[in-house]
Amino acid sequence: MSRRDEQSGVVLVNVLVVLAIAGGLMFLLLTTQEAALDRVGRAVDASVVEQIAFGAEASVVDALRRDLDVAPEADHFNEAWALSVIQNEVALPTGRFSVQVTDLQAKFDINQLATVTLGGQEFARRLLIATGQPPETQNQISRILAVLGGVARLNDLGAFGVAQSTLDALAPYVTALPASGTINLNTVDPFLLKVMLKNDSQAAQLIRLREGRGFITLDALNAAGILRPQNSGFTSSAFRVDVLAQTGSAQLALQSIVVRRNQLGVKAVQILERRFVYDTPETPEG
Repeated sequence: MSRRDEQSGVVLVNVLVVLAIAGGLMFLLLTTQEAALDRVGRAVDASVVEQIAFGAEASVVDALRRDLDVAPEADHFNEAWALSVIQNEVALPTGRFSVQVTDLQAKFDINQLATVTLGGQEFARRLLIATGQPPETQNQISRILAVLGGVARLNDLGAFGVAQSTLDALAPYVTALPASGTINLNTVDPFLLKVMLKNDSQAAQLIRLREGRGFITLDALNAAGILRPQNSGFTSSAFRVDVLAQTGSAQLALQSIVVRRNQLGVKAVQILERRFVYDTPETPEG
C-alpha cells in the first residue's frame, strides 16, 4: 500500500470517528430532551390529579357544611349533599375518577370506654362475645383508655397489649372517632344493630325499613314499637372521604378525615387528616 493510500485510510478513520462522536452526541441530546419532556409531562399529570383530588375534597366539605343549614336533623346517603358529591368510579377521556364518603359514626367509638359507664361496659362485653372474643378484654381496654383518654386509631391499642386478633375482629364494627359521637342508625351495620338492640327480629325490621325509605327517623321507631337503643342517633359529624384521580401517567388516592361542628351557633367543617398515595398506572399491553 502506498503512503498516499495510508493517509487516505487515516483520514477516513478520523472522519468515521468524528461522525460517530457527533452521532453519539446527537443521540444523547435527543435522549436527554425526550427524558426532560417526559419528566415535564409527568409533572403536569401529577399537578392535574392533585387539582382534581383537592377540588373533589372541597366539594364534599362544602356539601357537608351546607347540609348543616338545610337538613341538620338527620344524616344518610340519600340526602342531597351525598347524592351531589359521591361518585362511583367512572372512566374519563384522560383517566379515571371516583369520590366515596364513609360515615365514621356507623361504628362504635372505642374512646367512649375512657369514661366508665355501666351501659358502655355492658355493650362492649356483648360486642366482644358476639365477635367471638373474650368479654374480659373490655376491662383491659377500659383501663388503657382511662389512662390515655383516647386513641387515634383502634389498632393503637395493640401497643398496650390488646391482642391483634381481637382488634381485627372488632375492626368492622368499632372505630376511634376524632370527636365524640353516637352510632348513626341510618348507616350502622346490621350486625352491630343486632348487638345494640339485643333483638334480631327488631334489627331486621329496622333494616327493612331503612332499605325501603332510605333512612330511619325517631317517629318510624316509635311507630314500629322499637325503643331507640342506647348510644344511638340519626346524625353524624365524622366522615372519611376517599378520592381517586388518574390522568395520563399520574394517579392519586387522597383520603381525608372530615369533622363537622355545630355548637353554640357556630357551624364549621374541618379537615383533620390527609393521606396521599401516588402511583403510576400500568400501561395496557397492545
